Formats: sequence, structure tokens, C-alpha cells
Amino acid sequence: MDKTHSAFLKLLRAVVQETKPEDPCLTCTEWEELFQFAERHKLLPLTLDAACTLPSCRAAISGSPERREGPDTSRSGSASRNWRELALEQVARQAIQENEFLNLMLALRERGLSPLVLKGPVCRMLYPKPLLRPSVDDDLLIPDDQAAACRAALLELGLTADRPDEDPESAYEQSFHKLGTPLYIELHKRLFDPDSPVFEAYNGFFEGALERAVPIRLQDLSLQTLAPADHLLFLLLHAFKHFLYSGFGLRIVTDVCLYTWRYGEEIDFSRLLEVCAGLRCERFAAALYRIGEKYLDLPIPEPFASLDVDESALLEDVLEAGLVGAEIDRLHSANITLGAVADSRNGAARAGGLRRTLFPGAKQLSGRYPYLAKRPWLLPAAWVGRTAAYLKERGRYGEQSPAASLRIGKERVRLLEQYGVIDPE
Repeated sequence: MDKTHSAFLKLLRAVVQETKPEDPCLTCTEWEELFQFAERHKLLPLTLDAACTLPSCRAAISGSPERREGPDTSRSGSASRNWRELALEQVARQAIQENEFLNLMLALRERGLSPLVLKGPVCRMLYPKPLLRPSVDDDLLIPDDQAAACRAALLELGLTADRPDEDPESAYEQSFHKLGTPLYIELHKRLFDPDSPVFEAYNGFFEGALERAVPIRLQDLSLQTLAPADHLLFLLLHAFKHFLYSGFGLRIVTDVCLYTWRYGEEIDFSRLLEVCAGLRCERFAAALYRIGEKYLDLPIPEPFASLDVDESALLEDVLEAGLVGAEIDRLHSANITLGAVADSRNGAARAGGLRRTLFPGAKQLSGRYPYLAKRPWLLPAAWVGRTAAYLKERGRYGEQSPAASLRIGKERVRLLEQYGVIDPE
């Protein structure tokens, strides 16, 4: 781990422990690298808030040009910006998003609708300064018998469906945004894709979850969310899903560990370990908890503490992934890792990584190409469209290549083997 990553983790530990951080005495260039890293993990406001009192950080900020190059400007083409301005912009955006979200929940309640709030809005409340933990979207879980009415209400309230041609009856989740605002809603009928050969079984662990819902207070509004045991299992399995796809970053680690620390007395961790073991993710969960214990001073719960797990490989993957492993080559490598997991569960020999990267199956592509759900024979057309889109992305991202996706996929398959998710070949 390099100096800036180590300094970042110490700042994050100070945030969650509500203590004053030690000055890592970084140079201006090192602070720049640290803030770029924090932005990749969508933790810039929290990091800058903790760092701005430190002499070396103040010197770096005051000594830098008024307009400093922002994160990944070579990729995004956006104008350079000052890190402090960017953090303030994100906090302001989050405040607007939360206000829009709470108004939306009130409007849904007036219409007799009662979706459960998940993830972001709940996890923000775990932090000392909630608005400094930004999130892109707000997740809702809706009962089946309210799904159609909720979709209609969202459209009536001025939101726009991101996939208007999608069949709302068959979709397990739908996304909506409100033009001119940062409000972005993910509406779930199921927590995991019921058509996925890897994740379809996860939904069974949440039967009756709507009946077990508990109240939570967001600002002055009382809403409903999953019971602590259900919510923690969901957070862990959501993290595991991203791990199997293309990875996840430190914000997810912090969310899970903070939630465990806050609600641990209400959770049966022996039962949680039993579920994780059945899904072959118990060593993954233990490694995630060890990262929290070692770097954030958040204790690992029993009985996960009894598992002999080395967290260093997972930490390296987490540091590299950014928020949700969104670099294009990591995204394309997901075909290899998910295929390896599916083969392992079916007792089949693993298919070639290159074939999986270039020619994934119809089920894997049906989310991006909905027509495959009803017309799977059009899979070759989807391969052509996907290849064209990939080449376009390569033009934007320069050095990205299929060879890099294949290399990352192979490396991450070895990671799955190390944590017992699949058996070694």
C-alpha cells in the first residue's frame, strides 16, 4: 500500500471514529493524488472535511492554483476544478437530492403507497455528518401489489423512466430520474435479479422481509426500512454481488462495518455466518470485516472473527476498484468471474475467459438489450452492438483493451479461489 492510500485510510478512520486525524505531512502532489483517490471512491467530502484542519493539507490547498485539475479530467473532458469547490458542490447536490427524496416519499405516502427505503438513505445516517456521504441514487423496495401504482405515481410526480420501453411487469427493478434535479430512484420488486443463474437464490433469504420492516427517521420524516438482520444481509450480499462482477470500493466497506457496529446487538451473527457459508461468501465477508477492524477500528463480529482469513488481497482489489469497479475493462471482465461462479455451482468445466468476455450469453446481456428476453435468437446482433459500443468506449478511455479485461478477469478469478467462492481448477 502506498503512502497516499495509507493516509487516506487513516483519515477515513478518523471520520468514523469522530477523532482528530494525525497530519500525514503529504506534499502538494501527494494531497492531489489522495483527493483523486477519494473522489474515485466517492468519499471526497468526508475526506476533505477531515483533512482541511491539517497544516500540510491547508498549505497544499492554499498554495495550489485557484483552478486545480479535477479527477479524471483526461477521461471525462470536464473543466478543471478546485477540490474544495467540488466537495461543496457534492454536498449541495446531496442536500437537494435528499430534500427531493423526502418530498417524494411524502407524496407516495399520501397516495397510500409504502415502499421501504434501502441502502443510501439509511447508510448516510450512520456517519457523523450524513450529507458528506454522497450517493447517486435512492433505492426503494415495493410490495408486488403496489408496484404498478408506485410506477404510475412516480411518473405522475414528474419522474421519467430511464427505460420507458421496458415491460414493468417482468422487470424486477426500474430506474427513474427527475429532470433538473439530482433525484434518481431505483424501484425494486426484488432485491436481486430473479433471472440470474448466480443471484436468483438470494431473494429467498428475504421472504417476509416486508412484514418484518421497522421504522427509521430521516430528518423529521418516519419511513420504513428492512429490519437490521435483513438489511445487513442485504448489504453484505450486495457487496458480494459487486465483488463477483467487477469489484467495489471503500465506501461499501465502511457502510457495512458501520451498520454492523451500529445494529450489532439486534443481529444473530451465527445465523448470518450460516447463510454466508451456504453461499460460499463467508470468507469474503470475514475479509471485509477484517479491513474494517484493521483500518477503521470497527470490531469484527463473532463468529466471523474466528475465521482465519487474510484480508490483504481483498483490500488491494477494493483500493483498485473505485466505487463499484466502473472502469470499462473491469466491467467487461465480469463475464469471466460470473461465468466461473456459474460453472462452479453447476459442476461444469470453466469456459474460456476470452470467449466469455467477447461473447456472453443472452441472460447476461438481457439487461442491456431487453429484446433478448423474448427473442434470444437475436444474440449475435447484441454481440455486434456490444462490440461497437466497446470500441467507442475504448476511444474515450485510450489504453483500455480486451487483453486488459482478460487479464483482470483471470486475476479476479484467482481472488475468488483464494476466498473460497469457487474451487481451484
